[in-house]
Amino acid sequence: MKKLIQLIALAGVAVTALALTSCGCCTGEAKAPALRPLPKFKELPTIDYGK
Repeated sequence: MKKLIQLIALAGVAVTALALTSCGCCTGEAKAPALRPLPKFKELPTIDYGK
């Protein structure tokens, strides 16, 4: 039973550490910039090679 409690405690510590470091709020890192819009492409005419 003691091993199970230690395993659950270790998993809890790992999840807490991951939650605190993954958001970036505690590390001071700036958020990633937003993605720019995709370029607009011209539609090319289709060629029917079966004729």
